[in-house]
Order: sequence, then structure tokens, then C-alpha cells
Amino acid sequence: MSERKGFERFFLFAVVVVVMFCSCTYVANTLVYADDDTYTQIQELVNDLGPAPYRSRNNGRVQRCADGGTKQITIRHTKYGTMYKGVYHQCREYGQFRDGNVEITTGN
Repeated sequence: MSERKGFERFFLFAVVVVVMFCSCTYVANTLVYADDDTYTQIQELVNDLGPAPYRSRNNGRVQRCADGGTKQITIRHTKYGTMYKGVYHQCREYGQFRDGNVEITTGN
């Protein structure tokens, strides 16, 4: 009887270890995707400012979107980090529709 109880405990322990390992792997992959998504959003905000020579001029200005609506992109650098802010009002561009605010802050 004690051999069976020992086997049940070992089996339960093995199941718990496998579940914990799978959970950790899932959480780690989720964090990687979150970082990739944040980087993608920052890159879209920078691209919305226009080509490199015009980015400083367009920073903070309300611009018309290609197919209607408006957007205002602001990038602010401080000693504490960088703030990326996008305000979209029914913006239609390149097959996308965006309406709302996006704000991302990164630290140094």
C-alpha cells in the first residue's frame, strides 16, 4: 500500500512540475510579444511623423491623414525617458482606421 502512495505522490509532483514549466514558458513568450508590440507601436508613431527631415517640424502638430481624419504625434525626450503620444481622430490611412489615444513612456 505504501508503494502505491509513494507512486501517487511522485506522479502528482511530476504533474505539478510540468504545469509550472509550461506556465513559465507561456508567460515568458507573452512578455516577449508585449515588447515586440510596444516596439511596433513606437515605430508606427515615429513613421506617422513623416520622413526623417520633417519629423522635428511635424512633432506636436495636427496633421491630416491620407484618406480623412487627423492625427497629432508628439515625441518628448526628457532626462527621465522618452514619451510617445499619438492622438487620432477618425484617421484613415493605408487601409487602417485609427481613433483614440496612444501613449507610451520609456525610461532611460
